[in-house]
Amino acid sequence: MSSRFKNSLRFFLVTIGIITFTSFTIDATDTFKSSQTALSIFANHLTKQSCPDEMVEVFHNEARFCIDKYEVSPGDGCVYNEPKGVSETAINIGDADCEPVSVDGELPWTFLAQSQAKQLCAKRNMRLPSAGEWFATSLGTPDSSQNCNLNSDLSDTGSMTACVSGAGAYDTVGNVWEFVDEKISNGVYDERLVPSEGFVSLADSNGVALETDMVASAIYNDDYFWSKQEGDYIMMRGGFYGSKERGGIYSTYAEAEPLFASAAVGFRCVLPLK
Repeated sequence: MSSRFKNSLRFFLVTIGIITFTSFTIDATDTFKSSQTALSIFANHLTKQSCPDEMVEVFHNEARFCIDKYEVSPGDGCVYNEPKGVSETAINIGDADCEPVSVDGELPWTFLAQSQAKQLCAKRNMRLPSAGEWFATSLGTPDSSQNCNLNSDLSDTGSMTACVSGAGAYDTVGNVWEFVDEKISNGVYDERLVPSEGFVSLADSNGVALETDMVASAIYNDDYFWSKQEGDYIMMRGGFYGSKERGGIYSTYAEAEPLFASAAVGFRCVLPLK
């Protein structure tokens, strides 16, 4: 081994050691300096948490998170690979060998309630997305039946190859409605009254309607908002395989009761990043 190679190797190992040690102490140093040094930025980049292969990384409100690339399906170890009711979903949840998965080419997991979707995400040490996280994930997805499953039957995940968001998530528009971790009580969501049912004519930063109209708006892709003013409801986003032009990234179903489950509703999970 040449002396030049030995010296280069020694320099590389020492440098890595310095960066590793520095990454443990840099936060305290930067707190006093009120700024990041070039070394801290590099160290943070090296230690930055990344997403699992089945997920994509999304930014929302200055935070990073991972979200399933595909709508969740039952894994191979599940008793019911295509649950036909909430009781079959419950059996899958109680089965230690049953893992919810995000993969291409499988039917989405349907016939489950929002609370069951939460349990399934928890089996992966994850959670349901908020309305804002879901909306950030969906941005850039084509809003048409030519590109997304809005006017057909339930399809395998990822089968509409053009129905992909800017972040790389498939089928946020159509195929199945997707549960988000939100509730509406007596018409109140996020400390405000939701508008009456109608076409979205103005939306907040989470893509949820602020105002609706009886006339469809091209600005909001003719997307529709379903709501009721009395009672407790959960929220679903994106539309399903029969929504036609009313489904899309602004499409929101806010009139489903907490126990609601059907063949047209699924979910995906979120893993927050540090």
